[in-house]
Amino acid sequence: MQSSNDTLRHLLAALLPVPYEEIRSCEILNPIILGSAIDNKTCVMDVRVCMNNDRMINLEMQMYPYKAWPKRALFYLCRLYCNIERGQKYSELLPAVHIGILNESPFPGVGKFYSKYELADIENAESIKNVHIFTGDFSLRVLDLSQIDNVPEDERSSERYLWARLLRATTWEEIKMLAEKNEAIREASAHLHILTEDEKIRLQCEGREMYEHDIATIRGEGFDEGISLGIEQGISQGQQRINWLHARLLDDNRLDDLRRAIGDPVYQEQLMVQYGILLKETS
Repeated sequence: MQSSNDTLRHLLAALLPVPYEEIRSCEILNPIILGSAIDNKTCVMDVRVCMNNDRMINLEMQMYPYKAWPKRALFYLCRLYCNIERGQKYSELLPAVHIGILNESPFPGVGKFYSKYELADIENAESIKNVHIFTGDFSLRVLDLSQIDNVPEDERSSERYLWARLLRATTWEEIKMLAEKNEAIREASAHLHILTEDEKIRLQCEGREMYEHDIATIRGEGFDEGISLGIEQGISQGQQRINWLHARLLDDNRLDDLRRAIGDPVYQEQLMVQYGILLKETS
């Protein structure tokens, strides 16, 4: 999205949804410099966009279950709506939209591929058709990727569905098949391919993937929530040390050492001692 403004415009057009032609400009306000550092945020899609200079959008991708996601999303949306400076009028507030792309429904038992939430008067509504919307300036959208197989056949040619398929794709063959169906998807695929060929970004993603495997393994061992919390805190501290090491190796252009450290915990520990991240044990 950062390397192709047109890709971002197509994605927003599909998710809001609005006609592509109505999106005249998109400015990412919190760009991520991929490959410059290794930390959790560079691997999470959380993008704040100013669209057409008259609407604020927060685009988030969450691939793991997050019990407090509804509260978190509302918190993000409220922050996004507070977009005037001291001395400005309330009438100058820009509409705010938080879009969550999730791999699991935020509400158990309520599975919808795409949902739109706004403030509305439900006390005096005789039916869903005559609900009075308090304001259209404050809304939250959810794209639930876990419901992709439940999309009706007549909607599977829509850009929203194709983008969802791209976000869920796990092989290049699947991506190529989607690219053949849509020009915007084809362009996004090309940029994705370029990014995966970048050595620093690839190593960054490999490190993140190993961390996620460790988390999944520990969670699967059946510890209760209290013990799991303690373990995750320990893992977080260990991951921070790994992040520091990877960043130092990248800064020193020691890519061979970084590649070896990702798959060799013993060598990784030796490098941590070398850089002073860990103290050398003495007998």
